Amino acid sequence: MRYINEQDLRTVGADWEQLSSTITEALQCMMAKDYVQPLKPYLRFKHPSNRIIAMPAYIGGPFDIAGMKWIASFPDNPTHGLPRAHSVVVLNDADTGVPVALINGPLLSIVRTAAVSAVMLRKWLSLPAQRHDRPLNVCLVGCGPIGQWHARMLTAVLGGRLGRLTAYDLSQERAHAVAALAGEAGHAASDWQEAYHDADIVVTCTVSGTRYIDAAPKPGSLLLHVSLRDYAPAALEAVDTIIVDDWEEVCRENTDIELMHRLGGWSQANALTLAEAVLGDRLNAAPPDGRMLFSPMGMAIFDIAVASAIAKHARQHGIGIDLE
Repeated sequence: MRYINEQDLRTVGADWEQLSSTITEALQCMMAKDYVQPLKPYLRFKHPSNRIIAMPAYIGGPFDIAGMKWIASFPDNPTHGLPRAHSVVVLNDADTGVPVALINGPLLSIVRTAAVSAVMLRKWLSLPAQRHDRPLNVCLVGCGPIGQWHARMLTAVLGGRLGRLTAYDLSQERAHAVAALAGEAGHAASDWQEAYHDADIVVTCTVSGTRYIDAAPKPGSLLLHVSLRDYAPAALEAVDTIIVDDWEEVCRENTDIELMHRLGGWSQANALTLAEAVLGDRLNAAPPDGRMLFSPMGMAIFDIAVASAIAKHARQHGIGIDLE
């Protein structure tokens, strides 16, 4: 069994082109129904904000691997000098069940999250009716590890189309650090409104316990709603197109999708899955000035697919160690 730790993951790094291809292959498995993914349970104890989530899955196609991510999120950890999230992924041979890899480190989950956003962003950029052949302004709210890796992804995927990346965080130090990742295009804002009002792409990567965005997004914008609980209902009433990774997963746990389902009449019938959005042509009918919301709860098959690719790369390049 190959053991890969956090430093090994940093050695592997993030090839956004390859990661996007991996996520797209996983979406193809979803469309072919060549996967198994039970609804993930949440384990909560002691403090209601703490949770550990079990995310098991099998994915076929070019992967043909089973596994599980066990991820803990304890929001108060940073006040004790600890990362908020810790995760372990185990991979099992699909024919024998033998464990073949153990990946210990939150970076896998962080990079996978940004890679899923990259796939949605690439699709949005390619839509023929949209006006994306110009500098695009980005608002990035939440500058922890997930926000930091999204900034890296955004600069890589947008390239010369990145106009301005404006970062906001409750910590100005973190906001300036993320802005620096975008070079001359990066700016740190003093409040979320400054970052938000003229943004073509809005990325929320917070751990906010309250919904703070109360203004409608700019016409024609893409909302990469990674943190799931940021928008007041009035702000989402203007959304024209709703995209989720999995409706049953995301329409629970007090997400904005669940709130709009209860209060605004949103339903699975008027949402697209990411697989339908990326692999089909239904987004081509989206209005040019329409606002598009992507709310990903996080799917185990994406973690297992990315973990499988990382484990393969690690073996080929002598990264990590073999355990008996």
